[in-house]
Amino acid sequence: MSNELISALLTALKVSPENEPLRVQVVRELLKAQRFEEAVEQSAPLKIGANKGMVQLSAAYLSLSAGALDAARALYQDAVKLDHTLADPKLESQLNGQVARVVVTGNQVDEAKEEFENDNRQRITFADIGGMDALKEKIRLSILYPLQKPEIYAAYGKKIGGGLLLYGPPGCGKTHLARATAGELGANFYILSLNEVLSMWLGESEKQLANLFATARNNAPSVIFIDEVDALGGKRSDMQSHSTRAIVSQFLVEMDGMVNKNDKVMILGATNMPWNVDSALRRPGRFDKVLFVPPPDRPAREQVLGIHCKGRKLDGTVRLADIASKTEHFSGADLAHVVELATERALSEALQTGNMRDINNNDFQSALKETRASTMEWLRRAKNYVNFANQDGMYDDLDQYLEKARIR
Repeated sequence: MSNELISALLTALKVSPENEPLRVQVVRELLKAQRFEEAVEQSAPLKIGANKGMVQLSAAYLSLSAGALDAARALYQDAVKLDHTLADPKLESQLNGQVARVVVTGNQVDEAKEEFENDNRQRITFADIGGMDALKEKIRLSILYPLQKPEIYAAYGKKIGGGLLLYGPPGCGKTHLARATAGELGANFYILSLNEVLSMWLGESEKQLANLFATARNNAPSVIFIDEVDALGGKRSDMQSHSTRAIVSQFLVEMDGMVNKNDKVMILGATNMPWNVDSALRRPGRFDKVLFVPPPDRPAREQVLGIHCKGRKLDGTVRLADIASKTEHFSGADLAHVVELATERALSEALQTGNMRDINNNDFQSALKETRASTMEWLRRAKNYVNFANQDGMYDDLDQYLEKARIR
């Protein structure tokens, strides 16, 4: 009977999404039915208003179901402070009657978090990335300036923090850009590895996720980089596993900063398939800024070629600028492959003749004939999403690139 009631209430809510008392009733029924992920999602619009305590209460139930007991206690306490009528003796007994494995207590971070070491090796900045000036400026506006000039943003009532989702073809430098962004800020850089977070034990993945965010908060300013974010934040409607949906929901809770504030914690996500990312992740306060990372432009391609040619003997006929001009739409991986093929051609001749010659322009021209831009398949497929799934303008920058590049 409960599921039938919930279905009827959800139908009514679709007709009248601004009806706050109705939304509160929907959340209450979802909590009774132990459909905690849905309760968190449906309560999100209540963050502003008299019923924002329901947001914390829903998150408390979700955290408890995932085994994150300390997080659940903190959320429940916040909920009751906001609205004393939300006090739930049954929930309190569950929160106080279990023995917790401490994950986060206030602002303290336990020893388990030491496994999330900041990854500041090879600190780089935008000066180390050739070209891509327009993209760099967008990142400055979205991330760098708010942290570098907080007083200006505070004067305009703008909050500092949030998330930026980078998307584009594989091998086009999304991770490199994220690392350079952290370098520009002088911030600690954390890479979220799915291998470190995902666990076969119920509730353990959510705890690991909470650990990472707590570590970043305690070492702010920090940048958390999540590669292949579609694997962690895929559409919950496509997920059959309750535990997988719970991880996504916990991720949403952490991004919202419900337990601790995410001040000076920037979250960068990267994906090759933005159309597979749960729409809830693109709400304000989460990945509310989305940027297309195109294949490297000509200056960037020349720099990438130079990096891969280091330590190799090139003769005077090789002009990297000329090679860069002939590799439009090539990814960084494609350019590395061109250098390898040119090297193999010279190496093969040396093995046959014993003549240890330098790599020349002919070697590169031959390599170019054997190589095609691997990004073209992605760009053509992306064209379909631009044509049929861009009603909200999410892919406008991609659309402009495709139009300029005449991708059909």
